[in-house]
Amino acid sequence: MKKITLLLVGLLLEIGVNAQSNMTLYNMGNLPQRLTVNPALVPDCKWYLGMPVLSSTDISFGSSALKISDINDVLEVNSRGKYTANLKKLGTVLNRGTFVHIGINQEWLNFGFRVKKNMFTVGVTEKIKTRLDFPTDLFKVAFEGNGGQNLGYAFNFNFGLDVLHTREFAVGYSRSMLNEKLRVGGRLKYVRGLNVITTKSNDLIFTTDPNTFAYTVTADIEVNTSTPVLDSSLGVNNPTVLVLGSPKNGGFGIDLGASYELTDRITLSASIVDLGRVFWNDYTTNVKSRNPGATFTYRGIDINEYLGDSVQGSAGFEALTDTLQDVFALDTNSNSFSTGLLGEFYMGGNINLNDRHNAGILLYGSFYNRSFYPALTLSWNSQLGRILAVSGSYTISRSGFTNIGLGLAVNLGPEQFYIVGDNLIGTTVGNLQTVYVRFGWNHTFGRKKYQKQKSKQKNISKK
Repeated sequence: MKKITLLLVGLLLEIGVNAQSNMTLYNMGNLPQRLTVNPALVPDCKWYLGMPVLSSTDISFGSSALKISDINDVLEVNSRGKYTANLKKLGTVLNRGTFVHIGINQEWLNFGFRVKKNMFTVGVTEKIKTRLDFPTDLFKVAFEGNGGQNLGYAFNFNFGLDVLHTREFAVGYSRSMLNEKLRVGGRLKYVRGLNVITTKSNDLIFTTDPNTFAYTVTADIEVNTSTPVLDSSLGVNNPTVLVLGSPKNGGFGIDLGASYELTDRITLSASIVDLGRVFWNDYTTNVKSRNPGATFTYRGIDINEYLGDSVQGSAGFEALTDTLQDVFALDTNSNSFSTGLLGEFYMGGNINLNDRHNAGILLYGSFYNRSFYPALTLSWNSQLGRILAVSGSYTISRSGFTNIGLGLAVNLGPEQFYIVGDNLIGTTVGNLQTVYVRFGWNHTFGRKKYQKQKSKQKNISKK
């Protein structure tokens, strides 16, 4: 019971999970942080140092169905001036199926420097990725019932839940080749696992027979966790594990990227990030169905048996209880397991109109629970003098078609302040299905010298 409670608490605390993010950031050429989405896209400076703790904080949210305007529609004011929920409208909204993402990344340390054609980077980042897939059938049976046209329908009350809390220690390297036309890069990461909840299977299938009206239920559940932050047995006796994580929970990841100048005006780029696995060996809990796929059929109770013979009636209830326990019985173990880093990929192209303005197109993709989640972004990116850089973007995704993003970077000498956001229109008008915000403070040096050197190299390559 304690482990099941822990599981439910984890669901309530971490509910959420993969919205496309970094779509505007990807094309902001003067920000070191875009190395996180493509390690070949180096910033326009000789070396940089992110302000410790303040260099980058980003928050992302995405939902495939539920949005703030929907909530406004569902809530109605009654004659007494109090809010009530219109269950029919709520059922219509939730019956679309709901996939939710919440992500938080906190950069503790980030610096990099150039040596001729090479660039070296070091970073430490805290990451929380939470993904939740609500079962559509849960809302279907709640608002439509299991009768009528739903007789014989197999309701699957399954949900997908993945919570991944890690701390990454990354070392990156990139190099330009082919007369500065091609640049390739990679980041190797040691990943310390802090907390995780991962659902391998969670099928609870419920069917009503259209002839006998008997109920048939099938269960198959398997969930793995390692959550010291929720484990009360740790308490304050082991604060090191709570803050730093167990050294037995760790793994490795890699980011790969490339950028190629096809012509003087056209540049192509691509990357795949967060490839890797984390191995969980400490503070683990495995909750699994004792009899996966076991089926229970309930045909009702013959009341005559219980009225006529109390002993027989008692035995009937005991048999029913034993059957239910057999179907829904869960075994709890402490075995090791592993999880992926929930990888993503980007593919982009840019047309340079001149030295200060370019237009871009970017394709993003991620996979979750056997589904593909793509996004397509169009952007305009400008460097307005030495002080201000601006990027505007428009993104089409499964969550909507009104995702307008904006990025601003201000360079005051070596001090760089920036903020990047996606779906600004949705944030202001209540159509909030996808939002991403990143802000921070960097120290950048040698920008003027680097730009002159790059311009000189381009002129040489043309000759």
